[in-house]
Amino acid sequence: MPNNFARSNGRVSIDASIHDFYKQLTTGKNAEDSPFLTMKDLFMLAASIGFRAQQRKPLGKREQPFHYSVFTEAEDIPILKAIAIATTGDVSVLADPNQIVEIAEEFANAGIGEIRAVVNDNAGLPLWNLVEALR
Repeated sequence: MPNNFARSNGRVSIDASIHDFYKQLTTGKNAEDSPFLTMKDLFMLAASIGFRAQQRKPLGKREQPFHYSVFTEAEDIPILKAIAIATTGDVSVLADPNQIVEIAEEFANAGIGEIRAVVNDNAGLPLWNLVEALR
């Protein structure tokens, strides 16, 4: 995506109420407790799950834990663009990187709720709860 996001200086937003959960799944030393290397990785899974469920949830108070530049051209950005096109039904959305990110943020905000339920509502370690849920 172009390096000229106008909003929030190119920062990607998540709901502040879920920021600690993002940290929980990304900052531990044990992969079974913290199965994601980065918040971006968790965000991408959450956006995909939200999209699969066709659930978008507007963000409340925002935290901006990472910059859009962490999205990879080869893997992440095509997924975000595909989600935006499928959501709007219009390829002209590709001309607005802010809208692409906003759509992803709302899907991720819905999807992270599902991830949190899987991790917190089941006995066992987060990694294995996620693996089982994604089967």
